[in-house]
Amino acid sequence: MAQSGSEERKTLTILAMDVANYSQKMGADEEGTLKELKACREIIETKVSEAKGRIFNTAGDAFMVEFSNTLSAVNAAIAIQKQIFEHNKTISDASKRLYFRMGINLGDVMVDGDNLLGDGVNVAARLEGIAPPGGVCISEIVHTTVKGKLDCGIIEKGQQKLKNIADPVKAFYLDIKSGEVDPKKFKTPTEKNKTTLFAGGLIAVSIAALIFIINPFKEASLNLNNIVVLPINTTSMEEDQKNLALGLTQDISTGLSRSSKKLNIIKLNNISEDLEKIAEKSSARYIISGDLRSSANNIRVSMNLIDAATMKTAWSENFDRKADVTNIFQLQDDIVSSVIDALVGSGDILSKEVVKAVSVAGSQNMDSYACVNFVRNFFVNITPDGFFKSLNCLEKSVKEDPTYKDAWQYYGHILGWSYSLFKVNSKEILNKALNAAEEAIKLDPNSAEALATKAEIEYYYKNFDGMLEAGNKAIELAPNDAFVLGRISYLFALSGWGCHSSNELKTKYQIDDQACYRIKKGHELGLIADKLDPYKNVVADNFGRAPLYQDSKDWKNLLAVMEEQPQDFMWWHHYMGTASHHLGKTEAAKKYFNRVKELLGGVNTIEALKKEAEIWHEMTVIEEMMPVYLEYGLD
Repeated sequence: MAQSGSEERKTLTILAMDVANYSQKMGADEEGTLKELKACREIIETKVSEAKGRIFNTAGDAFMVEFSNTLSAVNAAIAIQKQIFEHNKTISDASKRLYFRMGINLGDVMVDGDNLLGDGVNVAARLEGIAPPGGVCISEIVHTTVKGKLDCGIIEKGQQKLKNIADPVKAFYLDIKSGEVDPKKFKTPTEKNKTTLFAGGLIAVSIAALIFIINPFKEASLNLNNIVVLPINTTSMEEDQKNLALGLTQDISTGLSRSSKKLNIIKLNNISEDLEKIAEKSSARYIISGDLRSSANNIRVSMNLIDAATMKTAWSENFDRKADVTNIFQLQDDIVSSVIDALVGSGDILSKEVVKAVSVAGSQNMDSYACVNFVRNFFVNITPDGFFKSLNCLEKSVKEDPTYKDAWQYYGHILGWSYSLFKVNSKEILNKALNAAEEAIKLDPNSAEALATKAEIEYYYKNFDGMLEAGNKAIELAPNDAFVLGRISYLFALSGWGCHSSNELKTKYQIDDQACYRIKKGHELGLIADKLDPYKNVVADNFGRAPLYQDSKDWKNLLAVMEEQPQDFMWWHHYMGTASHHLGKTEAAKKYFNRVKELLGGVNTIEALKKEAEIWHEMTVIEEMMPVYLEYGLD
């Protein structure tokens, strides 16, 4: 892999851990699982600190920890497992107990801000995946370092073929009893495969033959297939050509997302790294790239499907079309269909799940299509001027082409933002926004984007039941779309303000008994969206995770999650200010609240803040934080 001179590399011991069967436990008892996860997190943070380690990445139930000393890392893992085991003994219902799997590796890592990347990290994560629940799996180099220095035995598991790791890795289990499974009896996937082949070879061949007769398509693993879609490149300096390239990128991404729920489409807005770094950071199976060329009334789009493991082109094709609107939409359909054919041919997704009829079903009006592409660019680069231009051209588009569902969806989205962000606070605007969203849904009942827009409008109305209905339907249709999940996550979370407030405030602001469910559900969706969005392309998707921390006064995590995506947005500065204040960082808090005052107009800032809070149903926060506002000069 190419390496720039500015990259910092280290040799560190990495401890990776996550909860076994976490999704199943969340589905059975979300509130109870989150409660136990918090208790386990406190154990983990304490033991890591005692061992002088550093947690450099977390995502839901997963933790990545660095240590400069290998023996300290292994002893910390054992201590964490033993204390969690003791904690689990206090839980009478065994189904509510959490058991962590752990993997430890010593290797080369690359420093990326506070994060760490590279093979040293990847191998630790893969070893964690084959560890027994409540157990620890270490690599050979770690075994060599700690052999004879531990108060437990070590069980050799032999060479293991780990996913996306080129060479086999010799693995070892620590012989500790801190889970429901005896590590001596627990088999790795490699061992299970050997046993199955040995014991049932002839039967397996017969069954395989029968399955092939019934269903000749190859079924891939249940792991998510990440595909990165790079922005289609154009050398043209003309604005309409740039918007056309962006529109093609968006529609190809949307078409692929809708073709199979097994695909996680990661659409990049720009290319700032080489392809190998993109593949590593995104864990992509494939990368899709393209170039747009135009001449007179003709366009050519050259598309490539790149195998991320080898960086070789798996498929490429040129598409030549006349530059009229009908041909452009047919072009998009043809590209999506061809990419799907290439993926099915390689056996990477279930053929029976692929929806080949993924027609874009666009406009018959070139001006309307150009408008929608302009609006898409606005959501990437938000400006007041772009907002008003988007609103004007969408109003024209839905009149000139009332069957264009994308125009209706974006019109509803923009009108919703008129109400919340651009200060047109009237019910008439919300009525128009809801009508637009429902028109888009009528034209395409399977549009997750339109359902997400409807959920947002219902949120502004404070119709939280309607918001949940539309939002859950959007998630069902697009469970791996970071943009949809990120958007729904902050709506659900923001609708749960007051969950941790006093009974007096709950009564005053009519906080219902479902507030805690919504704020925690939004938080969980935010964690999933964050995993699906390694490049942080979803604007402010950290706002889905922030409300739970603000509402529960978890200032450390609030600060951390807000720092991920800085925004010159009043509420971003507000959360940064409140978190900094409660963590004793008064100078930083002063800076953030000064910016809050500026963005609120500089005078009568408390009243202006209350008006903002009414839109976002955040009045409990305002009352709870009032002494802080006054301390920092809001008037």
